[in-house]
Amino acid sequence: MKHLSHEERRKRIVHGAMEAFARWGFRGTRSRDLAKAAGVSEALIFKHFPNKRAIQKAIIEERIRQTGQFISAELREAPLDRALEAIAVRILQGSERDPSFLRLLYFAGLESEPLAPMFFKRRVSQSIDELAELYRVWARRGWVRKSIDARMFAWSFMSCVFQLVAVRSIFSVKRMSDHRGSLAANVSALFLQGIRS
Repeated sequence: MKHLSHEERRKRIVHGAMEAFARWGFRGTRSRDLAKAAGVSEALIFKHFPNKRAIQKAIIEERIRQTGQFISAELREAPLDRALEAIAVRILQGSERDPSFLRLLYFAGLESEPLAPMFFKRRVSQSIDELAELYRVWARRGWVRKSIDARMFAWSFMSCVFQLVAVRSIFSVKRMSDHRGSLAANVSALFLQGIRS
């Protein structure tokens, strides 16, 4: 471990902790489990993080850093159907790249750990705001119904896509193993039927 920098060791611990928490939950994960998952000593973990809560916070920071802005400037100008499909693809890609994160969020919610509300406050609510604002832009252009509440649309669309993610990655439903592009196109088409003006 001597060849790793302070920051590299910290990242290793965060990624190992994400895997351990996703496997055993927060209450079921012991410090030795965290050390084993990260490939470091228990002492080294507590040198970088005073407790599990600090590790949870670091996991959120890392996840937010990886994901960046939710809706790009290009998508703001894209046709309605292409924009919705691209947003769904982005969410599905994220879950495929890091399937353990969703399991970790489920554990956090069930065990009343602060990680889930922290993530929703820092990342999901921001994404909902961006998508709701995009819906308002579409409404001003006359592409979608003005009578539909923009935030309700944003929550509904995101919830639907996240449910697809859960069915595929957590519950391993084989019938939901279609290519992400096909899933994104279908869920987008379903919503378009309800929101087009």
